[in-house]
Amino acid sequence: MPNYSGAGWIVRTQKDRGLFYQNFTLALLESKNCVGFHWFKYQDNDPSNLKTDPSDRDANNGIVTLGYSLYSDLTEKMKELNTNVYQLIVFFDQRNK
Repeated sequence: MPNYSGAGWIVRTQKDRGLFYQNFTLALLESKNCVGFHWFKYQDNDPSNLKTDPSDRDANNGIVTLGYSLYSDLTEKMKELNTNVYQLIVFFDQRNK
């Protein structure tokens, strides 16, 4: 999809989406007032579905395409952070004492 719209910042590549995820999630973990987080959409919207919000028809929102192909550049960055989430919480807690 061309990614001309969507909620939040527009990022150009799937790797950039992964880096944005890491940056945003690190800030959540450091904040001490986040009780959890999740990815909003599993699958991209169908651009031909006119019932979808027009601002969301041409944007990648999912971790998979409409045809269920994984965005591996995105999910690799997600995995890097997610497998270390508890160690990161300990790090931030100790640093902010």
